[in-house]
Amino acid sequence: MRVRADDPQLNEVLTGAGRAGKDPRDGLVFVARTGLREWAETEDELAQAFDMTRETVAAGGAVVYVVRSAALLGRTEPLDAAVAAGLLSGARALALERRKHNGYSTVVAVADDVEPKSVADAVDLLVATRGANGQAFVLGEEHLGAALP
Repeated sequence: MRVRADDPQLNEVLTGAGRAGKDPRDGLVFVARTGLREWAETEDELAQAFDMTRETVAAGGAVVYVVRSAALLGRTEPLDAAVAAGLLSGARALALERRKHNGYSTVVAVADDVEPKSVADAVDLLVATRGANGQAFVLGEEHLGAALP
């Protein structure tokens, strides 16, 4: 799978163990950036996700977006939350539109205390089983007591 992750440790585990690939047919793992301060940064992040996703979908690959749980719950900076919500909306739309062709897309929402290896294991499991297609798969406990989008 192609991986776009700025965090070196997360990038390493996501690209390790034979997961790395350049071919869009292999799928995409797009890890959302956080700490966005300007609307232009937010637009750039979503545009990059769109461009990489479009290429992957055209080739028939699976799409996995990784976001922070707190951002998905609206508990972070507004622009980080906007990106997380936008990616979840995109994953849902992709799952619906691609259902006739066995397309797959999901969002992995990760709490701050979750180890990178657990994220990589979750991505492997979800892609292999097509679990949580079009939905958020939550790692950690930040979502407890919250209404998920």
